[in-house]
Parts: sequence; structure tokens; C-alpha cells
Amino acid sequence: MSLRLNPDYEKLLPKMSDEEFDELKASIKAEGQHYPIVANEDLEVLDGHHRLRACFELGVEPDFEVRKFEDKLIEKKFVIEANLRRRHLNKFQLVELGVPLLEIEKALAKKRQSIAGKVGRNIQLGLVPNDAKPTLTKSKATAAVARKVGVSTRTFERGKKILEKASEEEKQKLREGKTSISKVYREVVALEKGSNSTEEENAPYQSEAMTNNNRAKENEIALALFLRKLVENEVFCPSCGSTMFQCTKCHKTLKELLQKKI
Repeated sequence: MSLRLNPDYEKLLPKMSDEEFDELKASIKAEGQHYPIVANEDLEVLDGHHRLRACFELGVEPDFEVRKFEDKLIEKKFVIEANLRRRHLNKFQLVELGVPLLEIEKALAKKRQSIAGKVGRNIQLGLVPNDAKPTLTKSKATAAVARKVGVSTRTFERGKKILEKASEEEKQKLREGKTSISKVYREVVALEKGSNSTEEENAPYQSEAMTNNNRAKENEIALALFLRKLVENEVFCPSCGSTMFQCTKCHKTLKELLQKKI
């Protein structure tokens, strides 16, 4: 049997440019493989896809090692984390690797919860000692994965939304570093609000507008009461006796303003 590529795992690989691949081939030709290719027991490549292709093209017998994983999820997790360690990636490419890693972490957490539930029941039945506590993590999966791939939680969440909503053209620009996550995210959000807004989404803005209208009404009433007090107390200039407080712009007196308000 010989090494073979797994298409599902290849999809997880960050794209390598032609120049990078040529440099890899030149390095292997001149110095050999610096790192062995890692494969599972079925000889599917887990780490070293590009090295294997380079060896094929050079006609070189590849060096490889076989690793056994107790779970397919753990195996897939290894594939992603191997790419995180080896490649120089920008933030969007890190998010691209982080999204499938997040799904894996969620699935593993679900398994741990199932095991923990069985342990808890066994404790109640006296089948295991009381110190056999369930191992449950309280940290949020998204924050944990964001830390693992090396971006902030906010950047990870924005990148995830871009992967779900943005065009392939925009994603490619991000992979090539020709635009930024924040810029594309703003465009995605603006497009969503423009074409897919619902009553529920607009509710906060409508509520705010109603609040502002109520405050304006209350202010108008308070101002009218204040003006009435000034007029009733006959505030006037002590030097000439003229009524004080008129608008500096339209020169209306308080009485005129009051009549207009109430």
C-alpha cells in the first residue's frame, strides 16, 4: 500500500501559492524532507499533503510515519492543528481553520458530557467512588478556539460570519491579504440590513425612536410650565421695567412663546 490523500482533509488546507510550492520542491530536492509525512493507519495523509505532492513530482520516495488515533474527531483535530503550527497564515486563514475546529470541539464536548452523565448516574448508584467527578469544561468553545488559532473572539466571530455570508471573491481577497476582516464584515452586515431586515431586527431602532419622541413631548410640556411661571412672576428689567427673557433669534416674548406652546 502507498500513501494517499483524503479529499476531506485536503479541503482544510490553506492554499499554497505556486511560488511557495516551487520553493518546497527545491528544498526537498536539495536537502530532503525536514519533517516526515504523518499518516493514519489507513495510510491517509494527515500532515504533509504538499510534501507528498512535491515528492511525487520529484520522483522521490517520501518519508512518513503512522499515528493511531482513538477517535476520528481527534484525528481531524490533529490535521487542523498541524496546519496551524506549520504555515504562516493571516487572520482570515486562521479563522478558516478555526471554524471546523470549533465544530470538532463542540462534538468532543458533547461526548464528554455524555460520559459525565453516565459517571454521575454511577455515583448516585454507588457503582463508583464520589470523587469520580464529571469532567465538564465551562469555558466557551468559541473563545477557546479563537485563542488556539491566535485571533480575538471578536475577529473569530466576524470571520465566521464572513465565511457564511460573503462571496467567494471577497473570501479570496481576504486569503490574499487584499482586504480586511472588519471591512468585509461591515459590508456583509450592511447588505443584510438592507435586504433582509425584519420587524424583529428593526424593533430596537423603533423602540429608540419612540423613546426619543416621548422625551421630546415631556421636554415640551416642562418648558411650557417653566415659561408660565416666568410670566406669572412678571420678570422684568429693574432699570427700564421692560419684560425680560425674549428669544435672541426671533425676538418673541415669553408670553408669545407660552401662547404657542399651550
